[in-house]
Amino acid sequence: MPATPLLGREREAATIEDLVTGEGARLVTLTGPGGVGKTRLMIEAARRLGPGFADGVRFVELAAVSAADLVAPAIAAGLGLSTSAGQLTADLQAYLRSRRLLLAVDNFEQVVGAAPLLAGLLAAAPGLVMLVTSRAVLRLSGEHEFAVPPLPVPPAGAAADPEELRRYASVSLFTERARAAAPGFELTGGNAGAVAEICRRLDGLPLAIELAAARVRLLPPQALAARLDERFGLLTGGARDLPARQQTLRNTLGWSFGLLPAGERALFARLGVFAGSFSLAAAEAVGAGSAGEGQAEGAGPVMDTLGALVDSSLVRAQTGGGEPRFALLETIREYALDRLREGGGWGPAHDRHAAYFLVLAEPADADLAGPGQLAWLDRLEAEHDNLWAALSWLAGHGPLEQAVHLSMVTGRFWWLRGHTAELARLGDAFVAGSQDLPPGQHALALSQAGFIIIANGDPARGQQLLEQALPLYQQDYERPALSVTLNALALAVLGHLATLRLDYAGAGRLLDEGRALLRELPDDLTGYDRLQQQLTLAFVDSVLGRVRLGQGDNDAAARLSTDGLAVARRARDWFPLLPALYDLALARQAQGDLAGAAGHLQEGLALAAQAGDETSAAYYLEVLAAIAGQQDNPQRAVRLFAAARSILDARGSGWLHAFVPRVPHDDAVLAGLRSRIGDTAFEQAQAWGRSAGSTRAVEYALAQG
Repeated sequence: MPATPLLGREREAATIEDLVTGEGARLVTLTGPGGVGKTRLMIEAARRLGPGFADGVRFVELAAVSAADLVAPAIAAGLGLSTSAGQLTADLQAYLRSRRLLLAVDNFEQVVGAAPLLAGLLAAAPGLVMLVTSRAVLRLSGEHEFAVPPLPVPPAGAAADPEELRRYASVSLFTERARAAAPGFELTGGNAGAVAEICRRLDGLPLAIELAAARVRLLPPQALAARLDERFGLLTGGARDLPARQQTLRNTLGWSFGLLPAGERALFARLGVFAGSFSLAAAEAVGAGSAGEGQAEGAGPVMDTLGALVDSSLVRAQTGGGEPRFALLETIREYALDRLREGGGWGPAHDRHAAYFLVLAEPADADLAGPGQLAWLDRLEAEHDNLWAALSWLAGHGPLEQAVHLSMVTGRFWWLRGHTAELARLGDAFVAGSQDLPPGQHALALSQAGFIIIANGDPARGQQLLEQALPLYQQDYERPALSVTLNALALAVLGHLATLRLDYAGAGRLLDEGRALLRELPDDLTGYDRLQQQLTLAFVDSVLGRVRLGQGDNDAAARLSTDGLAVARRARDWFPLLPALYDLALARQAQGDLAGAAGHLQEGLALAAQAGDETSAAYYLEVLAAIAGQQDNPQRAVRLFAAARSILDARGSGWLHAFVPRVPHDDAVLAGLRSRIGDTAFEQAQAWGRSAGSTRAVEYALAQG
């Protein structure tokens, strides 16, 4: 029996028990990757089931058995049965025929060719029940597969509260094993966050967590977490009574890898380039030709080989929500990447990955600026990790113009879904790597870097990059219409930055120049060029409205913002709609039309929520809060201000803050609201807003005018 208690597997053990006693299953195969805890769970399930078997429970360990014809002797030895080789199967069947016995067989993956032997024993012995651990299903009639999941891990961003984190089995396992390695270890507020990160990054794999916890005698959790990028070197030195293959994480995964045929090894290594989940089509694009010598490239071999890797528990199949998707646990993915580095093909695999996602994203440029926007946002969100991996690879290894193009065609996704901070990391690569590109490509790279750097909170540097791009656009003779539009957009953003400095005269000159460029484009523009011209004109008009607002001409501001909003409405594009509605609301507020302003804000708030753009929704909540204060509803104002701040604290500043003026809600504003409703009501309203969450806050703001 194991020397340590089973942690966090009560539900799984009960499920296996119910399969046998409730559903009458006679063969339950526990599958999962190495280190997930199949053996330990099987032992616990056998312990629970044991009293129901008159002839008891017998364990058979096959880790040292390498050939299918040696399985029968191993089972006979486990049963204490002496027999001759020629009569072995018949003697096993005769021995088991009249017995009510539970046979627990461990490590069947390397001898799956012996599966018919198990089928024969079950057929001959009606009182026999088998629990089998294997990294691959046996594919026998009547088999019940139980895929052993990793232990639950705390979500990213979970509070470092020891009591809360102990509820996660992965954290409890780490804590118990750390105490065994370093008596006196305790989970505290100082180390709980690091322990949670360790459990997350090790995917909840029990073996990996135990190996990490054993290191606590040398390194505190904070230091362990910092070293997890070297996890295969770090996670060594397991208990000496474990098999050698389970004493390091690399050995455990190497055991599984060594059992694969050559074609499966090749595909498994290539699949390491995927970040997050991936589709079958993506696997075919990256893995074509890896199914083995003599097999044609194409969907069939890759699909079959991928299925074999799923059966071997190295790849997880994800169902639900449309097309099937697949994923590798991050720990397994790192092992696959190691194999890819050692086996060659590192560059070509990443090139194929980037090329696939570039083609996948190409239609997004037009569709993200129109009625199909929401569907594309969801589709790209599912591919977020892979898009980022493709962008990073292209930015670092080239061609850089493809990285710039991919960032441009997917730009609305990164902005609307709150991922600009990631995209901004590529700004330096875009600037440094574009020096030798043709003028138009160089200008585009500088503009893309400038836009995202501004959105990420560095307007001064972003301005410098846009100013460098302006003269280059005039030298782009290959794409004159697009260059003119991008030139005008850069001017509009520079004009916006001037409004933030209260330089309304300078802003007006820049915006008038941009508008003139757009008006000079031919009237017969069609398709994408026409759409981009109109959307850029909408942005120019919105920023001009902001200039007029700053100059005190509220009526002109409202007219210009109305014109910009009309263009954005026709395109049904959230990207210009959100700032246009915001700007028009400010103009209406300045005119004294609080009801009209609130109506525009509620429309924009609903659109931001529908697009999944929580940070933009928070900015709308701020203005609605200010209007509520003006409408003599201070409790509503406090609730909305608190909800907006809570969202922004959790999600970051987002993109809209860089392109619209913020509504002040400083201490003086809040103090004024407090004095109007009293301390108790103020604290209650703030508590409501802080705990409401985005969905509830949006519903509240939309339900009340």
